[in-house]
Amino acid sequence: MASLYRKESRSDPYDASMRNLAKARASARWHPPRPWRSKEEGLMVRRFVLLWFTCRDRSRPSGRAWARELRVSHTWLQKVVKELRADPSKMRELQAYGDPRLAELDRAKKYSKEMKERGELRRPRWGSYA
Repeated sequence: MASLYRKESRSDPYDASMRNLAKARASARWHPPRPWRSKEEGLMVRRFVLLWFTCRDRSRPSGRAWARELRVSHTWLQKVVKELRADPSKMRELQAYGDPRLAELDRAKKYSKEMKERGELRRPRWGSYA
């Protein structure tokens, strides 16, 4: 089907979206998006992803189950694993902290909750956030 718009007014959709993004960023009202969780919680989750990734036990849970326990998406878990495979220095950096403990994760989640109450973090789109 032919386009409803005149040829001289059409442009590449990617170019048009980039122009719109540049215009929005130039606005006085633009601000960078807030993070989903505190840096401490993000680091703890990455450490637990590394623990899961390096586990060679037969009882190792699936990636989806592990992500559900950490309250992250399994696609994000896969993204972190891909980053760790691509850059082993990141893996060594996370290993330098030692094995993660649930008490540390709970403390980081509590800090994220406090930040969320102060309005410093985004609200999650799915499910409840504990």
